[in-house]
Amino acid sequence: MRYDVAIIGGGPSGAVAAAELAKAGISTVLIERNLDNIKPCGGAIPLGLIEEFNVPDPLVEKKLSKMSVRSPKGRIISMEMPNGYVGMVRRERFDSYLRDRAKRYGAEVMEALVKQISRNGKSHTIHLSKDFAPLEATYIIGADGANSKTAKELGFPPNDLQVIAMQQRFHYCDALKPYEELVEIWFDGEVSPDFYGWIFPKTDHIAIGTGTEFRKHNLKELQHRFVEKLGIGEKPYLDEASKIPMKPRKSFTLDNAILVGDAAGLVTPANGEGIFFAMRSGKLGAQAMIEKIRNNQPLSSYEKTFRKLYTTIFFGLQTLQSVYYKSDRLRESFVAICEDRDVQQITFDSYLYKKMVPAPWSVQMKIFMKNIYHLVKGS
Repeated sequence: MRYDVAIIGGGPSGAVAAAELAKAGISTVLIERNLDNIKPCGGAIPLGLIEEFNVPDPLVEKKLSKMSVRSPKGRIISMEMPNGYVGMVRRERFDSYLRDRAKRYGAEVMEALVKQISRNGKSHTIHLSKDFAPLEATYIIGADGANSKTAKELGFPPNDLQVIAMQQRFHYCDALKPYEELVEIWFDGEVSPDFYGWIFPKTDHIAIGTGTEFRKHNLKELQHRFVEKLGIGEKPYLDEASKIPMKPRKSFTLDNAILVGDAAGLVTPANGEGIFFAMRSGKLGAQAMIEKIRNNQPLSSYEKTFRKLYTTIFFGLQTLQSVYYKSDRLRESFVAICEDRDVQQITFDSYLYKKMVPAPWSVQMKIFMKNIYHLVKGS
């Protein structure tokens, strides 16, 4: 079979790209290695994404406006979003819905593992598992995660910084009752020496996880310590783990192929948020692909647009992580800053729609001076 575009990877980025292309009348195939795959993911999505992509209400298992952050010494700062909420989704349901929507628009969805991609002039031959006949596609979108086979086959630059994350699902129990309507983030070196631990409630379970830079620490030991600190005696009913690329690749476009989502490294530092940027990159990448097919516009416009929109956010969060995640003394200082109401307001306003919200000069100066004070105190 021949297609205009083959998308490799059926998570949010690939499924959104497939829907956009199929809706525009572009012949599209979406190849996913395992349609029953459960992606290890907290499943937190901001209100802006829910509105932009018309995420149906039943998929959003919790709408949480309350959250807290916890310091290494056990200091807890409680916060509340006055103008929105964090939506909690279960990835197996969410991803399946997005793929089904792509199918409704006319994309073909198939379950197969990509074994090899070869270039034949202006086209690509995609060799698959399960005795499938090879596919032909003019353009390729790699949406196949941190260990992207597409990126390796097509010669994209590597992902530089990777975190390995582990998450466990627990049925509700007495120890977890306080978290039924609360997101809590732990900045604690015993839980994660260079990232954070999280507690995300869903309808019938709570997801508890932590992460650390790949191959630096024993992730299972960190997770075990986190669960112990929470006082949970029950066993998890599901363990999940995966790599998270937390720095965009140096380039994620070629003349006839692009990478989106985790494959492009589009997960923000500091908070590890990936679903929003996966879906936005899938949409932007597909729009650039449509322009390429219809008007021969360069695919590089996709990368330029994405970087223009979000480089400031990535840079800001990378700076925050590199400054405050180095030691428990600095993490203690970071949590102390979170007590400031203006810091909370700016953070939440920026989070909901992924736009840097300017603050009055007097507020900026106050926050700057607090940062200096706490950095000196924590160093």
